[in-house]
Amino acid sequence: MIFICIGVTVISKMLIRHIFRLVFHIILLAIALVLYFIDSERLNYVYVFRQGLGGMFLWVVWLALAIPMLFRIIPNRRIAMGARKHFACSFDPVDTAAKSRVGELRRLHKGAFLCGLSWFTITAAVIFALHWLDMLTPAAILIIALAYAFVDLVFVLFFCPFRTLFMGNHCCATCRIHNWDYFMKCAPLILSPNAYSISLVALSAAVVLCWEISLCRNPQFFMDQTNRNLHCGTCEDKLCGLRLKKSAQRAPDTDYR
Repeated sequence: MIFICIGVTVISKMLIRHIFRLVFHIILLAIALVLYFIDSERLNYVYVFRQGLGGMFLWVVWLALAIPMLFRIIPNRRIAMGARKHFACSFDPVDTAAKSRVGELRRLHKGAFLCGLSWFTITAAVIFALHWLDMLTPAAILIIALAYAFVDLVFVLFFCPFRTLFMGNHCCATCRIHNWDYFMKCAPLILSPNAYSISLVALSAAVVLCWEISLCRNPQFFMDQTNRNLHCGTCEDKLCGLRLKKSAQRAPDTDYR
């Protein structure tokens, strides 16, 4: 029914997997909000090691964030092309002139800077508001992280303002900041540091570091002008299937050489 209502154009295994992930994160966020209003201390990850079975939900959240990050570091085909294009095994060359495409690289870097600045501004504003209201607790910070995880999947499946306003990429496969997502989700957790939060932030930082090192060394991996695997015609993920047909379509692949 959901497919009929939204007007799905193409269904793929990766798209179905992301839909299930969206539902899962909706459930996590809903449970967290219920727990917050019933007993917010059950979301206090600072004392997770003291909570025993009472902290089970916190460990489910930790696994839900940590396991996908490991997939971003270890080459594999279980994640979307946009998240694994920094691996050499995901590169199918069209040409090798990426380093001469200075203008394109500058555009990508400028878009990434604006995205990072907007995320920082919004996050800082939310944190300041919670602090001003005397509500900046570990429980509230965890809800921020879960809300970001939910919003991230909405961006991927439906509409991404970063793509529209700053990046200009036609889909997630060519997104310059695709693997920044987990750092954006986990970074607020460091406001209440302990082993739980530090491990997630450190792992998310490792994902970004691997991503940026690969971009610096092999920019040709990241552009559809130079990587055939990022063309619409070779895409197997079809994550644009839930978007409006007009925004999901793109002109047939051209010879970029």
